[in-house]
Amino acid sequence: MTHLKLRYNFFVYALLLLMACNSDEQQLTGIWHTELETVPGLRSAFDIELRRNWPEEKWNGRFELAELMVTAPIESIKIKDLKMELGLGGGAKFTGDISTDRATIKGILNVPGQKPETITLTRIPRWSAQVPARIGPDKQPLKTWKYEAPSPTTDGWKVGKLRPAVTDSKELKGLFQQILQGKFHGLDALLVAQNGQLVLEEYFYLGGRDRIHSVQSVTKSVNSLLLGMARDRALIQNLDAPLKSYFPEYADSIRSKAVSPSLRHALTMSAALDWTEDIPYSDPKNDAVRMNNSSDLYQYVLSKGPDPKDKPGERFEYNSGLSILLGGVLKNAVGKPADVFARETLFKELGIKQFAWTNMGGKVHTGGGLFLRPRDLLKIGQMVLDSGKWDGSQVVSQSWIKESTAFILPVGKSGGDFGYGYQWWRGVMRVKGATLPVIYASGYGGQMLYIIPDLDLVALTFHHNASDTTGSHSITWKVIEEAVFAVF
Repeated sequence: MTHLKLRYNFFVYALLLLMACNSDEQQLTGIWHTELETVPGLRSAFDIELRRNWPEEKWNGRFELAELMVTAPIESIKIKDLKMELGLGGGAKFTGDISTDRATIKGILNVPGQKPETITLTRIPRWSAQVPARIGPDKQPLKTWKYEAPSPTTDGWKVGKLRPAVTDSKELKGLFQQILQGKFHGLDALLVAQNGQLVLEEYFYLGGRDRIHSVQSVTKSVNSLLLGMARDRALIQNLDAPLKSYFPEYADSIRSKAVSPSLRHALTMSAALDWTEDIPYSDPKNDAVRMNNSSDLYQYVLSKGPDPKDKPGERFEYNSGLSILLGGVLKNAVGKPADVFARETLFKELGIKQFAWTNMGGKVHTGGGLFLRPRDLLKIGQMVLDSGKWDGSQVVSQSWIKESTAFILPVGKSGGDFGYGYQWWRGVMRVKGATLPVIYASGYGGQMLYIIPDLDLVALTFHHNASDTTGSHSITWKVIEEAVFAVF
């Protein structure tokens, strides 16, 4: 009996202690939200989750910028009275004042290299990205898909309608039913154009026709087109020139004993540098992450030593650092950074007016910093499909399109199925017993641009899946192959 009484007294004491903790500080637990213009023209959600561990009485949490596919733990949390200080990592910090009713937290967000910003956080019931795939006019989740032909706009796209046999196919209808039921959470856009007409345009979750979206490493393929335009203008003449010749100001950073890779080696990712990017981007040993955290992107890549096992040109090895250097080559050749050159040439010819291109340390991030509207990226795919033409005008030379999208090096052990060109990927789709060549651009988190000449078709998917490494939430190659391309 005494033993039971002691257990009861301990339970009461613990309950009282927990209730005391719940009084003030526990009111701060949960998800807090604001919006930031993280890149020009894109206001994205900034969510912070605060958790209070009991009985350790320690704060922890994480933050998320869904549109940027950024999620990370909060490194440090200090809360005293009505003052809060959060260490967000990488030197970023939030210092705020908690309102007396615990309804808002107002303070200053400091991010290195950016102007301090005053923000106000308010509580929300769930993460901003945890919304239904699509909301109907009655503000309720839509559960049934009905095909609607794309609307004509002034952006240059000709629009058409899908044949009833396509829209009524069990494969396509089944795919969209699964999307609305939440199977492919994180899908923002799925667009298809065939025979030069936009025929399928679907948006979900955080996507929208007029919202720019991160294209991640699809940026690399777009920059390849810019390099082609520079070559078309004779501003770049010799692809076999040493890569280091475009960076004379970094002569002290380049290892003199290393075999110097050429511009062509950089284009084909076969420069044979001592580089590690085949591990998760959450791993601090990943060279792409270390490059992005460095004070000078170009210097970081140029200072890398040679791969002890390979020689330039022998083997494909994924290397975002080479794509960054290609941005430096472009700037050296044309006298303008990639974003300015793109605005004045490629984007102007395609009628692309709304975009953003991030930079780090004053250098345009040509490895993954581009943001485009879905219909505008699809234009780029259509132009490549049409051998460099858009709306009857030759934007990029046919010769560069053919050369840059050719299968030059195999990827891994895929044999003849998958390969790489000049920052463009090559693969195959197996549809209805036929093997169809595919030119494609691929970006982290599920950004895909497909070009299938045999079907006269281009398609794209946009996602915001920061932690999607298994394909469980993204529309995979196989799903696209079986549920979309097989019915066109």
